[in-house]
Amino acid sequence: MALAALVSGTACTRWGKPSAIPATLQPLSMLYVNPTTGSDSSGNGTQSKPYRTLTKAVDVLETAKLASGVTISLAPGDYTAANGEKFPIVIPKAVTLTGMNFGNGPRGGTFIDGFGQDTLFEQTVHAPAKSAYTTLEIAPGITVTMSEVYLGASKLKLPNSHAGYWSLDVLGNLMAELSNFGGATVSTEPSVSGALLAGGTLNCTSCEIRGNDFGIGALSVTVPVSTAYPTTSPSTSPSSTPTSVPSAPSVTLTHLTGDSTVAAKVVDLITDGSIDVTVSGERFERGQYAFEDSLQPIVGVPVPGAVDFGGGFGGSTGGNIFLGARVSEISIVRRNETITALDDTWNPLQQGAGRSGGYKKTITFRPGARGKNVSILHNARGSTVTVGPAVVPTPSASPSTSPSPT
Repeated sequence: MALAALVSGTACTRWGKPSAIPATLQPLSMLYVNPTTGSDSSGNGTQSKPYRTLTKAVDVLETAKLASGVTISLAPGDYTAANGEKFPIVIPKAVTLTGMNFGNGPRGGTFIDGFGQDTLFEQTVHAPAKSAYTTLEIAPGITVTMSEVYLGASKLKLPNSHAGYWSLDVLGNLMAELSNFGGATVSTEPSVSGALLAGGTLNCTSCEIRGNDFGIGALSVTVPVSTAYPTTSPSTSPSSTPTSVPSAPSVTLTHLTGDSTVAAKVVDLITDGSIDVTVSGERFERGQYAFEDSLQPIVGVPVPGAVDFGGGFGGSTGGNIFLGARVSEISIVRRNETITALDDTWNPLQQGAGRSGGYKKTITFRPGARGKNVSILHNARGSTVTVGPAVVPTPSASPSTSPSPT
């Protein structure tokens, strides 16, 4: 797979310094952007005089005097390179991104449409130059909140057969709702994906995530402090060995309103086995696999991630739909991977599932299991997948009515 090829290789975007923006007299808490009526030259980011590009708003966010908790309000429209955007757009500070008209499709809503070389990812995993491309990137150590945004590339053409693209690269932390990652990307190339978490965390409520290669890919990496935001003041004494911070990502998917779908042609959700995954109310579609832990690791993590599709330690309430995988819904290739998946819907009449796709009793699959719902390699010792009905809460015992001794 494309991502596995990248991370086993040997690596400017907008990560460089933007032009200076004069500081405002009063801290700003809101910036407005409108790709149709705004202007990067005469606009000032107010509602009456919005900027034209998200690129400009991010530059102001990075250099101007802004209050904490800044919100960038993105009007409906196409945010493209032809309109002045410079991709990938890297978010260097904590911010809230809010779009509009979500549910009307990318052409009717806020559509960030384009791609550029993901040099920060290439440098992080020592991948070859011009091997990774993305639309939007969240810098290490940064927490971003996002809602009602479409991310993708409507005209995607990668430079070579070894390159990969994902609409979103999270090296920091993203809390999103009612957003679409990768669904608006138009490309027949196989190495096109939805969201990548390279040491970052993704908490997504009612999101649509789509790709050809994978919907969500998550792996642990080591992030050099020199590339992380925010940073402390650099030491004046030289050091031949830069300090690095190991980072293991987590994926949390929930459903409230709207669509909650992860869909890819190969695998919907793929990890390197080190990732904490908690998923409730999600629909997995299209893929050969819904979940697989076969991604090539970058760094060694001593403790495997906890995967909870229902009734596990992550607090998942289940309600996921595993239907239509061409090979197997859950495929485990690594050792000591423990997956709990209670109160979910599976391929009916497969591996003990009933006609409605549910399990009437708890079943724990172990290495050697093979089928449409669960497959575990023989040499994946210690790995299990537990399926079954929802856990019935055990009522607490009634308190004793006899008096306590003094």
